[in-house]
This record gives sequence, C-alpha cells and structure tokens, in this order.
Amino acid sequence: MPPERLFEIQIGFYATEEDTARLTEGWTRLLDGRAVPYQLSVARKENSASMPLAEFYEDLPRQWGFGHPEADPGSRRIHQVRVGLLTSRPQMDVLRDELTRVICPDPEHNSPCSVPWESGYTDSEESPDTAEDLNERYGHLR
Repeated sequence: MPPERLFEIQIGFYATEEDTARLTEGWTRLLDGRAVPYQLSVARKENSASMPLAEFYEDLPRQWGFGHPEADPGSRRIHQVRVGLLTSRPQMDVLRDELTRVICPDPEHNSPCSVPWESGYTDSEESPDTAEDLNERYGHLR
C-alpha cells in the first residue's frame, strides 16, 4: 500500500453563489462517503500565493463568455475550492477525478462547461516549503 501524505486539491471555477453552494454540497457529500481525512474550504478572493484568484483563473470568465456570447455574467465570480487530504497519491488521483466530475459529469462533452473550471493539486513531497505549508494547514488530518 502506498504511503499516505498531505495533498491539497484546488478547483477554480466561475460561478454564482447558488452554483457554489450546490457544488460545495456535492463535494462534501462525495468526500463524506470516503474513508479519507479531509478539510474543504472555499476561497472567493485570494489564493495562498501572492496572486489574486482573478489573475490565477483569468481564462474562466472568457470561457463562460465564449459559451454565452450575448449574456450578462450577472453575479458570477471566480471561486476556488481547496481540499486538504491525508491519503496516498493513487487515492488522491481518484478523488481529484471524482471531485471534478461533480462540476463536469461528462468531461468528453463538446460545448464549454456551464460552470467553467480548472483543477490542480499540491503534493507535500514537492519541496520542504510546500511540505511545511501543507502541514501547517492540514497537519491536524494526521
């Protein structure tokens, strides 16, 4: 069995508050059904780096606009869900795939997603600084 370590999955998305609440509920339900310690949070303004979320995910509003060329974005804003996990790398990969399916159940569809998104992850084995940062945020999951 591969060793467990800390990860953070990030999913940036361009959505309304209502969409954000619905997605967060879906992600929480999914994670509650797994035997993996986790912490989920939603960021609406800044990420943990020095770059605002609006810059980090600047393509998401354009993607939405491409699919809705004449529509007003209304109250849509960029959000980021962060999921801290204590798990193995293979299990993190499975969970990341499952989490993205909450926002996009059919990744093979032809049109842009109704809620544009992108995902990434941070692994505690990337560097000593990354390990320290993840341990500071999610060490309680151990």
